[in-house]
Amino acid sequence: MNSEMLSAVLALVAVFIIITVVNVVIKQFGQSYVTETALLVKGNDSEFVQGVFIRDETVITYDGGGVLSYKVPDGGKLGIGSVIADVYANESQIAVGQKIDQLQNELYLLKRISNPGTTQTAQPSNIAALFTENFVDYLYQREQNDLGNLQESQEEMAVLLGIYQLITGSDTSYLDRMNAIQSEIVALQQAQKAPISVITSDKASYFVSYADGYEDSLRMSDVNLLTVEQLEQIENTVIRDGTIVGKLIDSYQWILAVVVDNSERKYRDGDRVTLKFASTSDTVTGFITSLNSKAGDAQTILGITCETMTYDLVQHRTENVELILDDYHDMQGIRVPRSALHFRSITEEVKDEETGTVRQVTNKYRGVYVLDGEQPEFRKLDVIYEGEDYVISAERSESAYLALYDSIITGGLDADEE
Repeated sequence: MNSEMLSAVLALVAVFIIITVVNVVIKQFGQSYVTETALLVKGNDSEFVQGVFIRDETVITYDGGGVLSYKVPDGGKLGIGSVIADVYANESQIAVGQKIDQLQNELYLLKRISNPGTTQTAQPSNIAALFTENFVDYLYQREQNDLGNLQESQEEMAVLLGIYQLITGSDTSYLDRMNAIQSEIVALQQAQKAPISVITSDKASYFVSYADGYEDSLRMSDVNLLTVEQLEQIENTVIRDGTIVGKLIDSYQWILAVVVDNSERKYRDGDRVTLKFASTSDTVTGFITSLNSKAGDAQTILGITCETMTYDLVQHRTENVELILDDYHDMQGIRVPRSALHFRSITEEVKDEETGTVRQVTNKYRGVYVLDGEQPEFRKLDVIYEGEDYVISAERSESAYLALYDSIITGGLDADEE
């Protein structure tokens, strides 16, 4: 090969190299796409609203003489004739009763620790593991301000520690302490005076130790008569009246009334919802049993019927609550930001199953562009949920639909590519 031909070949190769480099640069810098990986998420359609507790309640009063010693906690269940409170002449008699209750509880725990069936079969390693488990529960309950279970965990740890000391020989017996407690209880009982009166329940019910003045005006049967203005004026209050013992709640059922924007008919009669209250870590499940849209769809009053009764849930008349539609709890799909959505008309062949004829149909699809190698490709969406700034698309096996881990183009597309 002569030098002139070699020079021509080298020049041609150089041109191809330059063209390739320029093409790569154009692709890298001229088409700078912003992408986001398609990932699985679970939908959660929720909103924060102000809720009003509506229960069928009856206020209990007495003559106001003496001091009340309650025998049932708020939210506690009562039967006909159950004692709600003892009335004593002064506070000192209540203190005696509280001391007796404290000693009786301590005696009960010591009897559990000293149970021969436990101490003879328990192993130190098992007791240590159980103690650690209860301690973890205790820390969690303290963080959640779960006072009821916190007390239970404390007592269980005390029992486990006592059993551990017995089976390892640190202590030989709690018999002396139990005898001393029993003697102290007897002495206190002899010094204790009988209550001047006893307040009992005349029906099966649940108890709350305060009244707020809404007991007669907020009844479950009148939920559909409530207005938005009435609900907005309701506040958490406590009546300071020396004659009020508290109130009885007729049933474990109650209604939470909330005002929502239901213009899109998101809430329907019979829908199951989950409620998360600010005052408790527990969640409550209920069903929508009434929808009142007399003030317009944007101010629809929902009546949510629930069947959970706890101390925390009877401490307020109105409370901030997160309202979650349960239909979306188990919904799973691919999350797509709204900024990536596009519409595209696609002509497809459709076969008539009866006649076998094939015809072309043009449909407009909502979808996204994904980066397939270096080229943007349109993918359809099967939208199953729409959020404020995103949608969720169901997973589909067809190649024409968005797939998991596709690179969704969220920026950099020009008009021609749409």
